[in-house]
Amino acid sequence: MHANRRRNGVGLTTACLLFSMAATPAARAQTVGFDPADYGRAQLPLRQTTGDAAAYVDQNKGAFEPIAELDPKDPLAVLARPIGRVDILLKNTRTGQQMGASCTGTLLPGDYVLTNHHCLPQSGDLTPVKASVLMDYLTLDGKGSRRFEMDARPVEFDPRLDYALARVAGHPGEIYGTARLSGAAITGNPSMLVVHHPLGRPKVMSRFRCFAMKDQPDGPDLHHRCDTLAGSSGSLMFDGPVGAVALHKEGGLDPKDTSSFNSATRLSAILGKSRILAEIAAHQGRPVATADPGKPPAAPAAAAPAGPPASAPLDPAGMNAILRGR
Repeated sequence: MHANRRRNGVGLTTACLLFSMAATPAARAQTVGFDPADYGRAQLPLRQTTGDAAAYVDQNKGAFEPIAELDPKDPLAVLARPIGRVDILLKNTRTGQQMGASCTGTLLPGDYVLTNHHCLPQSGDLTPVKASVLMDYLTLDGKGSRRFEMDARPVEFDPRLDYALARVAGHPGEIYGTARLSGAAITGNPSMLVVHHPLGRPKVMSRFRCFAMKDQPDGPDLHHRCDTLAGSSGSLMFDGPVGAVALHKEGGLDPKDTSSFNSATRLSAILGKSRILAEIAAHQGRPVATADPGKPPAAPAAAAPAGPPASAPLDPAGMNAILRGR
């Protein structure tokens, strides 16, 4: 499932949604649009022409592996639990028109959700008026899923690094756990794993031929070959037992071009910018005095599962080595 270099959202109209933010750096942002009347629903009906992308997801289950098929105790299922679908209701301040958009986001300690800035834009014509994260959306009927309201205005964001950190109500981290962040350097072209909601559909993971490119640019960007689609924006990229090391943001893969790539932001760069995320990363792996830096915790930090142990067998390197002919 290769995303092209254009924004590939569906919903109202492609030109209308993704985005009026065309002037921003996120020129290949992978946000998926939906009819604002469907905000709050688990299954987002595709009310307009979608081309063959949705059918492609259904026909190629080997590339996008459904999380629903895993045993709930499987380390990969545990890793995926804090990841949900972020739904946003946006208003065009120039025209007054409302529209929906869907991304992927991750629960973090302190009742935060991490996603892309272009999913919760703080500049341009589009302004978020309502946001929520849908957890445990594993099947199309939405059975067993649960929605938690988010602040539409992030407490931290950066357009260049394309991250946004927003508050979430209801303490979902106590139910679904939280992700482990890592500022570790990404060297060579390690195998990666991405858990996401492509096209706003039930949660899947990409790990077939999913790896960082050998040749990388200077700076915060990470080029990778992990299959994504619209709706995958804001998904964390995991480097085996190390934890989450990058935040996916843009498409760009071309199945006919082996030098093409998708783009993410290295978490090392984001942790260097974000005080809150840096403190979360620093406290993970040892007792945490407060769930939110500087504020009393709503509940003991130990009540929230913190994801799989560092020794969990999450690295698909063996599989990717075979696929690369090694």
